[in-house]
Amino acid sequence: MNAIVILVLYIFIFYILRFWFRRFRSDAAIMALNVSKIPALIVSILLSLKLFFVSLGTSQLLAQVQKSFSAIIILTVTFWLVRFMTEVVVYYLVDFAEKSEAQWDDVFVPLLQNVLPVIIYITGGLFSLQAFGVDLTGLWVALGGAAFILGFALKDILGNFFAGLVLLIDSPFRFGDVVILGSGKQAIIKKVGLRLTTFYVIDQHCDLYVPNNSIQSESILNLSRPTAHYYYTLSFPVKSDADPSRVIQLMQSVILAHPDTLGNVDHKLQMLNEYFGMSEEPTKALEKREAGQLRLLAEKEVNALLAKVEQGFDDLSDKIARMEDGGLDKEEIRNLQRVFMDVCQMIGMEVLSDRLVRSKRVWLEESPQAIAAEGALIGLIRCWYQSWLKDPDLLHEDRVQLPKYWEQKINLLKIKMNKLFVRVNKTSSDDTRLDDAMTSLRMWMQENFKTTRNEWQEPKIWVSEVQQSERNFSVKFYVDDITLEHCERGVRIKSEVNRELTWQLRRSYLSL
Repeated sequence: MNAIVILVLYIFIFYILRFWFRRFRSDAAIMALNVSKIPALIVSILLSLKLFFVSLGTSQLLAQVQKSFSAIIILTVTFWLVRFMTEVVVYYLVDFAEKSEAQWDDVFVPLLQNVLPVIIYITGGLFSLQAFGVDLTGLWVALGGAAFILGFALKDILGNFFAGLVLLIDSPFRFGDVVILGSGKQAIIKKVGLRLTTFYVIDQHCDLYVPNNSIQSESILNLSRPTAHYYYTLSFPVKSDADPSRVIQLMQSVILAHPDTLGNVDHKLQMLNEYFGMSEEPTKALEKREAGQLRLLAEKEVNALLAKVEQGFDDLSDKIARMEDGGLDKEEIRNLQRVFMDVCQMIGMEVLSDRLVRSKRVWLEESPQAIAAEGALIGLIRCWYQSWLKDPDLLHEDRVQLPKYWEQKINLLKIKMNKLFVRVNKTSSDDTRLDDAMTSLRMWMQENFKTTRNEWQEPKIWVSEVQQSERNFSVKFYVDDITLEHCERGVRIKSEVNRELTWQLRRSYLSL
């Protein structure tokens, strides 16, 4: 009878449930069943045999057979657990990290793949020996003592290991960030390992390995946060008899004319043809000017629609905040849902449902019609970064990484929109935090997705020092993304701006 129950459960789990799981969008359940099928079959057979031998009575031989079955069951479960961790859990952790802002996959995943299976095999082997009847009391004591001795002897290594875990949980940087170390070296975060953090030193083209414990006590200047825009400063001497207002106006025009500096897009487009590339070879300057103009026009469209989306979230948040005082009735909730769907349409998302599932799951997905017909935000973002790829200064790795970077951001936006969509559709009359969710998503879009150009990003110029024969002007401007061109984009742009300013000032007889 027990064997029949086990058989029925096996057929239900691995055949009937499989058919049901195929309706899900994720194949996690199917993968788990595939990994579990053979181990479950072995365990089912052994359990049936154990129950059969129990019915035969008790004897020393039967007891030894029972212990053998128990040991084999433990080994089978151990083997299954390792496969489940490496083929199911690890796979989805990597997939989750790629679609989210998680930064621990480079360390946590190798830890699961390489270290955890060894620990599981050793533990499972010891428990199987114990189930077989081997007395392991002395061995457990010996292992405890050895663990204490090893922990004391390897305290530095263990300290670096736990420091690495802390760095991943409370991370001051992301992989790929450009930082300045305490020594003054500019480097890229490559990897947080089990014991060491690896930095790529840009100027010396080499890897620098720093113990994780040292990272915690070192001050690190992160140039990639809060954004990959970096502030550069130049100093220019100008004749003291030159009109300062004319000098400042000329400098601002030259800096804004460079397509890779930040500033008001409309002003940049006005200055691009007049001031950019005058000191460069004409053919190269024309190619860069055309590529820059194409990118700026695409970004202008993105910024305009992004501002509307942000305003839509602000209006929704304000409306919800006003309504929450008296509670939301059904008509108000339906109205909010309609307005929210209007914002979704601007982003380029529509409602889809799975009618094969009884629960009729509903979620948001990209709307090809909205993206193609109305120029939705997702489509405009893609047009923008594709126009960016025509920049002649980009390297091959940039043309690979730039689309990947923005597609990851688009996926994050879709995930966050789906979470908010569920929240909006489950709104009740006593919900008092929906406006906070709206504000949170709006802030994420502004800080982590794509910011419209702000006033603080405009180039700034002022007189820093006045001497008898000259004035020194300090020039400060932002570069769009210093991580591009193998993290040397800022250096190139700074050099080009310096050259253009010198050429224009000399042409205007304003410099020494």
